[in-house]
Amino acid sequence: MEIRQLRYFLDIARTEHLTTSAKQLFVTQSTLSHGLRQIEDELGVPLFERVGRGLKLSQAGLVFKDYAARALQELEAGRMALADLASLQAGHLTVGVIPTSLHTLVPSAVAAFNARYPKIHVVLRELLAPDIEALLLSGDLDLGMAFHPAGVAGVDSEPLFEEHMQFVAHASHPLAGQAPLQLQQLQDVPLALLSRRFATRRLLEEHFRAAGVQPKVMVEMESVHALIAACHWGPQLACIVPQRAAALHGQGLCALGLQPPLLRTASLLWNARTSRSAAAQAFAGLLTESVQQQHWTAPADAPIHA
Repeated sequence: MEIRQLRYFLDIARTEHLTTSAKQLFVTQSTLSHGLRQIEDELGVPLFERVGRGLKLSQAGLVFKDYAARALQELEAGRMALADLASLQAGHLTVGVIPTSLHTLVPSAVAAFNARYPKIHVVLRELLAPDIEALLLSGDLDLGMAFHPAGVAGVDSEPLFEEHMQFVAHASHPLAGQAPLQLQQLQDVPLALLSRRFATRRLLEEHFRAAGVQPKVMVEMESVHALIAACHWGPQLACIVPQRAAALHGQGLCALGLQPPLLRTASLLWNARTSRSAAAQAFAGLLTESVQQQHWTAPADAPIHA
C-alpha cells in the first residue's frame, strides 16, 4: 500500500466524487480509479458504495478511514521530526571523550554548542579509548574523541591536535630545572604513571623501550590530575602527563619537556559504517574551533569542519 493511495482514498471520502477529487489532486480520473481499485484489492473489501453519480463510504471504508488518516498524520509528524533533526531543532547527541580532554578542551565546545543549539540534548561520557571505539561501533555513541590512529577496524580517525608529554615533579626534585630532560635521565627515577588500561601509558612504554630505558614505576593511578597531586605531596615522585594537564600544575611543581620529544595525537572518531548526524558534525566543528582558539597544535592533515 502506497502513501499516494491513502491520499486518494481520503480525498474521495471527503468529496464523495471521483471527478472532483481527480481535479483537486491533479491526476486523471482513470489514475484515481486505478489507485482506489489497488487499495481495495489489497484490503479485500470495497471501501465505497455507488450512490447515483457519486460515492459513499462503505462500512469497511468508515472503519478504515480513521486508520488511514492517523497513518498519514504519523508520516507527516515523522517528516517534520526529520526536518527538525537536520536543522538541529531537536534530537540527542552522545559523545565519548578521554578524561584529559573532557576537563580541558571539551567544556568550551559544549557551552558553545548549547548556546547555538539549545534544543539538542547532549550527553558527554568520560571513557577510555578502547571503550569509545567499541561504543561507536555498537551505535551507542555518535562521536568520539580519543587518539590517532584508531585501534580497531570500522572506526575512522581524523587528527585534531598534537600534544607534547611532559615530565612533572616537585620543584625540589633532583631533575627539576634540567630542561630539556633526556629520557635516559629517567632510568631508576621513581615514577607515578597511569595504569596500563590507558593508551597514554602504552604510548609511554613504547617510547621508553625505543630509548632503551626501563622505567621505575612505583605508583599507578587512574587520573592524570591525581598523578600531579601525588607529585606535589611526594617530592620523590615524578610523572609524565599531557602538556595541557601539566600547565595546570600550580605552585611548587615544575614541568619539563622531554628529549626526544614524545607526542600524542588526539583525534575525532566516527563509525565508518554509518552516516554522521548533523548534530555530531556541528559538535565536531566546535571542537575544531576550540583547538584553534586555545592555540592547541593542529596536525598538518587535520580536517577543517564546517
